[in-house]
Amino acid sequence: MGYGTSSIQEDVRELDILFTFLREERAKTRLFFIGHSTGCQDAISFASHGRNRAAVQGLVLQGPVSDREFMMSSLDEMYGKYIRLAQRMINDGKGQELMVREVDIAPVTAYRFNSLASVGGDDDMFSSDITFESMQATFGQVKAPLIMVHSGKDEYIPAHIDKERLISNLTNASPSSLGAVVLPDADHAISDLASQTIFCNAVVQFIRKVLITLEQEEKVQEQALGGLSL
Repeated sequence: MGYGTSSIQEDVRELDILFTFLREERAKTRLFFIGHSTGCQDAISFASHGRNRAAVQGLVLQGPVSDREFMMSSLDEMYGKYIRLAQRMINDGKGQELMVREVDIAPVTAYRFNSLASVGGDDDMFSSDITFESMQATFGQVKAPLIMVHSGKDEYIPAHIDKERLISNLTNASPSSLGAVVLPDADHAISDLASQTIFCNAVVQFIRKVLITLEQEEKVQEQALGGLSL
């Protein structure tokens, strides 16, 4: 239930603790990050700002969707009411207090709702109306290779959204992107077995490709160092 009371910044802090443990206590040197749904925002933020971001060898973003556009579509006229309430609470210094119970997405603070639902909120990374330049500014900070995996029947993407254009923009705005994968029959959670199989295969192929590239780069560096020692 922490979904509505946390923040991207807090998630990054906790992920840094996890990555420190994995590196220092478990001697893991090559780590990959798979983010699902809101976890995609966490993945991008950690790869951009986390202290241990250099340990991330690759990112898989599965189901990167816009919370804002989904809320605008699903909440109808209540969307504006809740946004105004959240922003009023934040202006009154009550950003970390819970909003009214009727905001039925989980117990949610004013800050967290505003982050998810407002234009330019901390979580607003995958909306279709974000300018290409703004997307580049967000994803341009990520150095690790990444792929985005989209579901063709994602119920959290409103019907009026041009999915193909959105996928193209997100992919082209990410300088470290190795492409996009579209699962045509999958819902947001990839519930069907056939799509799960395709997804797992795509992840394995991505990891193999990244590791092969890393091994080749290491060999080149070793040869260069060997030449210098001579």
